[in-house]
Amino acid sequence: SACLVGSEMCIRDRSINGNSALHTAAYYLSSAVGDIVVQGTLDTNAGTSNWSDIDTFTASSSDSLVYRNFNGVFSHLRFKHTLTSGSITKILVRN
Repeated sequence: SACLVGSEMCIRDRSINGNSALHTAAYYLSSAVGDIVVQGTLDTNAGTSNWSDIDTFTASSSDSLVYRNFNGVFSHLRFKHTLTSGSITKILVRN
């Protein structure tokens, strides 16, 4: 499923992944420099303030497509970024 840049969060179906709970995020970057942080929550209400950092990736301007794997069972995921230059074209997530 896709998480478009600027979207608040992605809804994950916890029943799909079973015990492995392996997720892959693909970051499509355009000369991006800075941090991308995956956050997750177990709350059923996506408006919660109970988000935890799962993975942090520091992008350099030479990165164009980056895959990041992480494990965990979450109700919702979201991606926060702090870029000093460049942009994120899109983020795709495999649940």
